Amino acid sequence: MDNIKWLLHYIKKIKWFFLLSLLLLCLESMSIIATTALQKYIIDDVFINGQYDKLVPILLMFAGAFIAYALLFTIAPHTFHRIQARIIDVLTRDFMNYMQRIPVKTFHNERVTKYVHYLSNDVSQVAGMIGGYIPRLIQLFVTITVLSVIIFLSSPVLLVSILLFSALYIMMGRHFSPLIRKAGKEAQDRKTDLLIHIEEGISSTREVLAYNRTEWETSIYNRHFKRYFDAVMKQAKINNRQILASEPLKWGASLIVLGYGGYSVIQGNLTIGMFIIVYQFTGQLMDSLHRLFAFSMDLSNIYANVDRLRSVIESPAEKDGSLPFNEKIESITFSGVSFSYSEDSDNNVLHDLTFTIPSGKKIAFVGTSGGGKSTIAQLLMRFFKPSEGKILVNSYALHELVYSDWTKRIGFVTQEPYIFPDTLRNNLLLGREISHEKMIKACEMAQIHEYIEGLSEGYDTEIGERGITLSGGQRQRLALARAIISNPEVLILDEATSALDLETERLVQYNFDLVREGKTTIVIAHRLSTVKNADIIFVMDNGSIVEQGTHEELMQGNTVYKSLVYAEKTLEVGA
Repeated sequence: MDNIKWLLHYIKKIKWFFLLSLLLLCLESMSIIATTALQKYIIDDVFINGQYDKLVPILLMFAGAFIAYALLFTIAPHTFHRIQARIIDVLTRDFMNYMQRIPVKTFHNERVTKYVHYLSNDVSQVAGMIGGYIPRLIQLFVTITVLSVIIFLSSPVLLVSILLFSALYIMMGRHFSPLIRKAGKEAQDRKTDLLIHIEEGISSTREVLAYNRTEWETSIYNRHFKRYFDAVMKQAKINNRQILASEPLKWGASLIVLGYGGYSVIQGNLTIGMFIIVYQFTGQLMDSLHRLFAFSMDLSNIYANVDRLRSVIESPAEKDGSLPFNEKIESITFSGVSFSYSEDSDNNVLHDLTFTIPSGKKIAFVGTSGGGKSTIAQLLMRFFKPSEGKILVNSYALHELVYSDWTKRIGFVTQEPYIFPDTLRNNLLLGREISHEKMIKACEMAQIHEYIEGLSEGYDTEIGERGITLSGGQRQRLALARAIISNPEVLILDEATSALDLETERLVQYNFDLVREGKTTIVIAHRLSTVKNADIIFVMDNGSIVEQGTHEELMQGNTVYKSLVYAEKTLEVGA
């Protein structure tokens, strides 16, 4: 029942076009019934009773009914496609709206490719159900009703006999429907697993070849394919069983009509013309019942897609804050913040952090790998909520702020930035409207302009999937140029220059310090030499801040920071 309400919600969005398609389908059914019914008058009135003057009018009516059927048969599919396209658009928008509000932790627990499959497969299946299956199902109900009335008026006994067979159809439907639905869901799930593995296998081709793990990758694929194949074969066996059970009912009804109808003609209770069209109507009725049965089986399969798509779209989304935030950011404060990626508080990544980031300063977080530096960045981006404590912005709780009000104030450049398979220009602007000169200036500051100018198409050069045609350093410089273009109030650089050589990194850092003058910049550093001029350096170890101060202050005494600096110098000398 919940699925039906969910489907009706989308049908209401295209109700007038949906009703038009139903009208066309019903007229199509009536026209084909009319072509059959007119045969009675040709046989009884013209051929048997010799009323030849009726032949031409009947033939004209027959031609009119057939032309109407041909036109409607051509037009109706067009309306289906319009409905399906509209539903695909609406479902895709709802799906993407949900993906924009999905808790980021979901992506830590789920494979992203699964959602891609839902979008590419389940959306089209559900749209086909609304635009094709449901209208056809209603058409079948109308056809069955009209044919039943005609047969009843000619011979109630025949109708009762046919209805008995119909009852058996319904009983079989109730028996097979849940079995097919369960098998369909299993097949869809196994197909999703297979497609996920294929996508991930293609993405990891270089690693598989580099480590000579082709046989291992092939064995995993074969295992996924076998599971999918077994699920499909199980589904096919159930479908074959229902076909074997339903076909005898169809022919049994025809035999009853031939036998009882022929007897009625001999007894004079039924004309030959009426007998012929009743026999044809019985065939049409049984065909309609058979199609209704087949549709119900198909719908049981598609219901699995409805269940999955609905479970995604109706899943709880990340709750947005309700507090508008339009004032200048004066400070960001962590107050007793602890955090764990799991629900186990014994595995906290951050432990009771309390510190303040003042406005307009360059702040650095340094420390050994796994100390929690990047986690702080993700909390500031609102990818996660603190397990304990609060993050305050000008004394307001961060998660109480309207999400869009916060994200337009903050930028984030990661160690591995995402590059869209588009032109360099579009990757830089991301929909922003700025002058070409400003874009070039940003690229010059990020030390990427010279490379772009050397390309045949310049800034209009298309780059591959995830920027595969660019080196790691080029991708990072492209992302840094993006950050310069947006120049947000707060900018987080999470090891954003790790792939750059020392000289390029020095130039980029110098330019960034110029453009970020008076704005808050938070640097998570992999090279300590890049944060010597930071206003505050927080030294982290095992999820806690163990030291803080300027470079000069932290170099005094036997500090953790000092040991990190010397360790880095030793590595540079060794290199």
